Amino acid sequence: MQLRPDIQLQTAIRALTEVVAPALNPDNGLATEQLQLVIGMLHLMAARLPLQVRYDRDELARLFQFSQALAAAVDHDAHAQVIATLRVANSAGAEALASATIKAAEILQAIRNLRTHTGALITAVYRDGKDVERDRITSLALAHADAQLLRERAWLAPMGWETEPVAMPAIADLLK
Repeated sequence: MQLRPDIQLQTAIRALTEVVAPALNPDNGLATEQLQLVIGMLHLMAARLPLQVRYDRDELARLFQFSQALAAAVDHDAHAQVIATLRVANSAGAEALASATIKAAEILQAIRNLRTHTGALITAVYRDGKDVERDRITSLALAHADAQLLRERAWLAPMGWETEPVAMPAIADLLK
């Protein structure tokens, strides 16, 4: 039994390719298509596995910067409680980024935490904020989403899902 994910993925790919694919009824186009998608995704996972922690650390760093920009863009008095909880999440995010020994699960937890609290601030501003704050928040959120979407598209580019020929940067070049 192999414990290493890279070897497990290669074993799963080989089993699907050499055992399952030949056993499929060739008239079952949907099953064949789905199997090819699964095999392709497993190949992508195997190729991206060495970059996963870098990707997550980069996402955490971007969320940390985004949350600081959001907090700076709003009226602190009007949103004091939400900003206070966001500051706690920022502190945890900063500690996670600074740690050389952080575990992958802790990075993911910090990402989820920052997503939750940045979302809470955005919700509070849209519910109770001023138009000028909403405009600033919208601008910041769209810029953050654009950068995140580019990273996600670059991550999945080998799957060939882009409908138009696009000069996609390599994911390694997008990671800090």
